[in-house]
Parts: sequence; structure tokens; C-alpha cells
Amino acid sequence: MNALRTWVSELGLWPRVGLAISAGFFGLLFAFAFLGELALEESGERILEERLAITQLAAQQIDNWLLEEAGELKQASLTLELDVNDPGLDLKVKQLAESFQQLDEFPAGFFFVNETGTVVLSYPAELYPTGTNLSTVPHIQLALAQGEPIISEPYRDPLTGKPVAALGVPLISNAQVSGLLLGQIELEDERIIMPLRKAASLGQTAHGALFDNQGRVLVTTFGLPFLSMGEHHTFYREALTAGEPVVATVPFELELPNEPEGHKHVMAFAPLQFAPWGVAIGGDALGETFTGLQQLRIGLMVLAVLAFSGAWGLTMFSGRHLIRPLQTLTLSAQNVARGELNSPIPTDGVGEVGALAFALENMRLQLAENIRQLTDWNDALEGRIQEKTEDLIRQQELTQQLLRRVISAQEEERGRIARELHDNFGQTLSTIELSMNRVAKALPAEDDDAHERLDQARTLVEQAVVELRQVIQDMRPHILDKLGLVPALGWISKQTLRPRGIEVTIEADGRITSRLPSEIEIVLFRIAQEAINNVIQHSQAQHVTILLRQSDNHISLLFSDNGRGWDMRPNEFKDMSRGLGLVGMQERAALVGGQVHITSSVTRGTTIQVQIPWHRLEDNGENGGKHEPLNSLAHS
Repeated sequence: MNALRTWVSELGLWPRVGLAISAGFFGLLFAFAFLGELALEESGERILEERLAITQLAAQQIDNWLLEEAGELKQASLTLELDVNDPGLDLKVKQLAESFQQLDEFPAGFFFVNETGTVVLSYPAELYPTGTNLSTVPHIQLALAQGEPIISEPYRDPLTGKPVAALGVPLISNAQVSGLLLGQIELEDERIIMPLRKAASLGQTAHGALFDNQGRVLVTTFGLPFLSMGEHHTFYREALTAGEPVVATVPFELELPNEPEGHKHVMAFAPLQFAPWGVAIGGDALGETFTGLQQLRIGLMVLAVLAFSGAWGLTMFSGRHLIRPLQTLTLSAQNVARGELNSPIPTDGVGEVGALAFALENMRLQLAENIRQLTDWNDALEGRIQEKTEDLIRQQELTQQLLRRVISAQEEERGRIARELHDNFGQTLSTIELSMNRVAKALPAEDDDAHERLDQARTLVEQAVVELRQVIQDMRPHILDKLGLVPALGWISKQTLRPRGIEVTIEADGRITSRLPSEIEIVLFRIAQEAINNVIQHSQAQHVTILLRQSDNHISLLFSDNGRGWDMRPNEFKDMSRGLGLVGMQERAALVGGQVHITSSVTRGTTIQVQIPWHRLEDNGENGGKHEPLNSLAHS
């Protein structure tokens, strides 16, 4: 409190006057708003009470009509002394039908059941054939057991398909229930619909509904189908379970063209006393129910704004001649803050205002000079950064070109060495083997020692031939060039993993319908070859999965094993041989614009995913668009 007093005492005359006027106005405005809001809340409660009273009146009208219908059935049974065992029941049924037609009662028909729930007669006759067993129908069971009037669950008339419900009264003979007289009441009867239609007079969005204990609508002014879930079915079920009249703001629970789901409605509920149904009447919460209140609230807000503007304008007018010099300096200071330093600050004031203007002008000049120097330094720095960036880009492009040439040269050299080994050493070994065969034929048959040594030498030569072929395939497998990537992956897996007891699954996406460009086949094969070597040397895996997938924009290779991986850390490899191999994978993929993502853990093995832009490789492919079909392959 003392700090506030100190702050107020340090203000000038104009701020103190303005503060006092503003404080008084805000106090008055707050009191006015508080009293107005109380009045609005009271009006809102009255609107809700009126809505609830209208709903209870509609429910009472429907209840009264149902009771009247039950009374008509009861009166008819007593007047005509109806008994299902009466031989003259047919004549009495005709008299009852004529009476109901004159009174416009039960146009959907009526029927009799005996004490066992079997249909004795019905009007019209095709409504229920005589002898139809209705003993399992819940409301008939209950009426026969209790001997009280009862109303059934809603259903569709088997003849007309209209929504109806059966209203039944017991027939008493010798103080015992001898049967039931049941009349079908049409739920679309005007005496039910009329109270609901009156709800529409509350506004354009107002609507009424008669619903059952499951929240399904029986009759509605909203145009929903019979026995479909109501627009507020959760509220309907909960309100009918509670059994008390209530009014609440609830969300719209259907998706209709003019009513979005979740839109708030104010709905009043009242239960029926004669039937397990309820009546709800309501409408848009903000659009109509409280429209008058909203308009009044807006009017009060506009009035408050106008009053505040008038008071504020009067205050500004009275203090204008006091604050004009300060406004000029404030505007100049704001221009300086926005960086507008070319306009000089006027220094023609007197007293403290003049001293402040002079200080601000000196600050503007000094700030302009500092900004000019910083701009010069920034220009020079940006130029040097641009030069360094261009140098780095050139170095990176050169490194990329050199790496591509090195790997291309490596592949060419592998192919050349493989051809040399095949053409020279392979032919030489084959010649030696033929010569040894001739020598074996020339040796005497009885010279067992010579034959044994010759067989040993021939075995060594055959082993050398096998090993030479393996070396040639490892350096440049001819199956990659002839058949493509998937067969080559199957071959190298069969040669390296299966002999070690490691199961292999290879799958190629069905979308891969042609040979890939040779550049991508070599890159993916070498990456898979390096991954297989890592599995053999490090992972101790029992199963390896290789997946090839093609999307609209990428070709991807997924290599995963279930062996022992490692906890990856950035830029750290405990095993340098593995680290260099993984770096080599990334470098090879980068040559064709691809990326390699590696995930590994000690308990879940290692996964290597390679993604290469397909459209780029498709445009720059080397096979001239003539690729052989790539068949899917899966083996283990």
C-alpha cells in the first residue's frame, strides 16, 4: 500500500487527474456490469423455467391422451361385457370397431388375446391371425400377470408399417383375468405430434421429441427416422433414468447438414407417467434460446464502450495542452526505436522538456553512427562467409567426384582382376588338371604310391579351382550382371550365411517389375555384402531378413538381424572394422543421392535401412530403360 502511494505521489498532475477519473469510471462501469449480469442471469433462469414448463405441459397432454385411450378400452370392455370365451365375440368386435371409427380411436386396429397369450380375434382380421401365440411378448406377459393396463414397446404396424404401440387392458371374468383387449395407437397421431409441434414456435431451431429409455426417437419434429438414435440420445437416456424434469445445455450428437456435431442445445425434459417414455423440447443455446439476453448483453457492452470513450475523450481534451510537447518527444523516440534515424528530433522546448529533447537528439546521432559502423562490419563479414561457403561447396563436390571415381575404379578393377583370374589362372589350373589326368592314365596301374600322390595333387588343384571361383564371385559376381540384384542377394546369402547355420529371408516388393539401373544394383549389393560380413563377424545372429521395397519416389533396402548389436553413440564405434564398414555404406549410398539409417541395440540386433531417390536414378539409369523382370524371392 505504501509503495502504491509513493508511486502515485511521483506522478505528475495530468497522470494523477487522468488516473482518478479513470478509476472512478471503471468503478462505476464495474458496478453497472455486475448489476446488469445479475439481471441477465435471472432472465436466463426464467427462460429455462418457461422451457421446462412448456415441456411438462406437452408431456402431460400426451399422458392424458394415453390415459383417455386406456379409459376408452376399459369402458368398451365393460359396456360390451367383453369376454374372450363369449360365443358372440365376433358381433361385439364389429360393434366395437364401429364405435372406435366414430370416435376416431385406434385406427391401426385392435385385437384380443386369451389368458394364455393366444390371439382370439383381431380387427382388421389380417392384423394378427387367430391362434397367433404372443405369450412371449413382455408387455402381454406383464399385463396378464398384474391385471393392470399397460403399454408396449414401440414397433411398426405389421400391416401399414406405421410406428405404433399396443395399449392393453385386462378382461375380467369371475374376478380373474380371462384375457386382454389391446388397441394399437399410432405414434404419429396429431394428439401426440401437436404438443411437440408447438415447441417449434419457440424459434427456428426449436424442436421436440418423444423418445424411449434407450434414447431412440419415437416421434420428433426434427425429421429423424423412427427408433433411430436421438440427436441428444445420451441426455435422453440419463434424464429418463433419473425420472425427474430437468433442463440442461447438451451437445448435438448427430452429424446433419444444418447441425454440426457438438453444437450446444438447451433441452428441457419431462417424463411421461403412463409410459416409459419422455418428452424433450429445446433449441440452439446461443442462436435462439438466449438470443434476447445476448442482444441485451451486447447492448450493455456497447453502452459501456461509448461511455468509456466519451470520458476518455473529455479527459484527453482537458489535458491536451499539457502533454503536447511530451507527445512530440514520444513520437520521435518511437521513430528512433523503429530504426528511423534520419529525422532530427525538435529541441525547441523549454525546461526539462527541452533538456530531454536535446538528450534524445544526441542519442539519435550516436545510434545512427554506431549502426553505420555495424553495417559496414556485417557487409565485410558476410562477404568472407560467402567466399568460405563457396570454397567448402567446391571441396565437397570435388570430394564426391573423387569418391565416385575411386569406387567406380574399384568396381572396374575388381571386374578386371576377376576376368584375369578366370582367363589366366583358371585356364592354367584347368590345364594342370587335364595334364594330371593324362599322367594318371600313363602311370602303371601297379604303382599305387604314384597314383596316391597324383590323386592328392589333383585334389589340391580341384580345391584351388573351387577357391579361385569363389574369389572371382566375391570380387564381381556374374549373377549380379546377368540376373539382377535379388538373385545376387540370394546367391551371396546361400554362399556365406547358410553354411554357418544362419536362416535368411529375402523379399522383393511386387511393385518392382523391372531390372534396376546397374549403378543402384551395385550400391545396394555392396551395402548388403558389407552387412552380411558384419553379421558373420560380430552379431552371432540366427536369422537375417532382407527386404526390397519400391515407392513412387524411393527404392529402399531393409537389412535386419536378430543377433547381438551394440549401443550406438554419435561418432563412436567400439569396433573400428565395423565402424569403417558402416561409414563405407553411407558413402556408397551418398554417391546416388541416398541415405543410410542404422539402429542397433545389444538385445534387439541391428537394422540397416537404405533409401535412394527413385526418380533421380530412373532419369540417370545406365541400362537404357531395358531391364529384365525382377522376380520376388523368399528362402531360408
